[in-house]
Amino acid sequence: MHGFFLSKGNLRHESHFLPLLRPLLKKLDPIELYRIKLNRTARNTRHVEYGLHVDIRRPDATTAIFYLNTNNGYTLFEGGRRVDSVANRLVLFDTRVRHTGASCTDADWRMVLNINMLLPPERRPG
Repeated sequence: MHGFFLSKGNLRHESHFLPLLRPLLKKLDPIELYRIKLNRTARNTRHVEYGLHVDIRRPDATTAIFYLNTNNGYTLFEGGRRVDSVANRLVLFDTRVRHTGASCTDADWRMVLNINMLLPPERRPG
């Protein structure tokens, strides 16, 4: 895991690698950022799901998952919807939706960028 950005109460952290994300953040154009982190999980002999959760508990917040590499890992949402890990895929959803990541078996790593933010009302996922 690498924390690129965190803003929580009086705590604020910005990694010196944060400028690498400027092109993506420019496209997302959030009103406010709460947290950005890179999750890297190693290959496993079977798919391991890490447990349903929500990233943050903020009203009207959006979670973005940006898949950095293609592998047979996935994101599973409560209710059964599954999104495969495909490089350069972006998935946006309301932070109240529980989800879990799953390890891959066909690549050295599964890498995703997780962004928690506030988007303008007209661009928030339904």
